[in-house]
Amino acid sequence: MSHASETVNDVWSVIWVGIVNEIWKHKNSIIFNRGVEDVFEVFASMQVKVWFWIVAKSNSDYFPYLVGF
Repeated sequence: MSHASETVNDVWSVIWVGIVNEIWKHKNSIIFNRGVEDVFEVFASMQVKVWFWIVAKSNSDYFPYLVGF
C-alpha cells in the first residue's frame, strides 16, 4: 500500500469518527439535556472537529478551513 493511500484512509477514518462522534453527542444532548434537534449545528460541529483533527495529524503548515465544503 502506498503512503498516499494510507493518508487517504487516515483522512476518511477521521471523517467517519467525527461524523459518528457528533451525531452521538447530539443524540445524548437531546435525550439527557433536553437539547433541540439542529442538523446545521451538528454539521458545523462535525466540520470543525474533523478539520482540527486532520490539521493535528497533518505535517503541513497550511491547511485551510473551507466553510460548507
